[in-house]
Amino acid sequence: MSNNDMVAAAAGTGAAMGEAVGIFMLHPETFAGSVAAGYQNPLAGYVAGRAGVLGEASGATVGAVLAVFEPATIAALWDEGIAVRGALGASQQYWEQTAEFGRKYLNGAQGLDRIAALGEKVIARAATAGTPMFAGWRAMPLADDAPARALQVMLVLRELRAEVHFNLLTVSGIAPVEAHMLHRGVEYTKMFGWPEPLADGADKKERYAEVEQATNRRMAEIFADALDPAEADELAGLSAAALDVLKANVPA
Repeated sequence: MSNNDMVAAAAGTGAAMGEAVGIFMLHPETFAGSVAAGYQNPLAGYVAGRAGVLGEASGATVGAVLAVFEPATIAALWDEGIAVRGALGASQQYWEQTAEFGRKYLNGAQGLDRIAALGEKVIARAATAGTPMFAGWRAMPLADDAPARALQVMLVLRELRAEVHFNLLTVSGIAPVEAHMLHRGVEYTKMFGWPEPLADGADKKERYAEVEQATNRRMAEIFADALDPAEADELAGLSAAALDVLKANVPA
């Protein structure tokens, strides 16, 4: 496998895992589970659950870590969310929801044990400098059963890639609102709390593409430190297949 092949494997794995975990995060069943757990606003449950591994941080700190959200919006949701179960209680609740979603919707996917095993090799070898969310999620105990464990591993790796990407965006000079507009447009950007008028970043398209490429290159380096070429290719293929099963099983 050439360097380009490793980049492709890391990018493919990241895309599949990112979409799979995104389906979990934004699914009505997940929001309903947050409400059932005491979060009147499911978005507050999402923010507290996702960032709770940071501990009893301030809303401003959480906004700095979750760099692509509008700061005042994320701080308000954080404060509302941690009032229910605290920070670590929120992350534990979210971790259990991740496991249950995997058990429910990844059943039937092939190679879930291998996704977990290979993903864990990457997680164990990756440095935590500059990636506090990844460091927090890496410390959480994984479920024993393959469907739950596989989706939890996907979540941890998704946070790793996200923070690598956030760091590269920050040094690129592309504002978070511009990155959203370049990535998916107006409605997606509004979902992250950014108000109109929205800076479109039209003059930074090439720079944004360079950030995406740099993210994939860095993730390929992280993968190469933990996996041999065959394992990296295997993880990419199994992740894409698991995503297909998840999408087929999850109700629209």
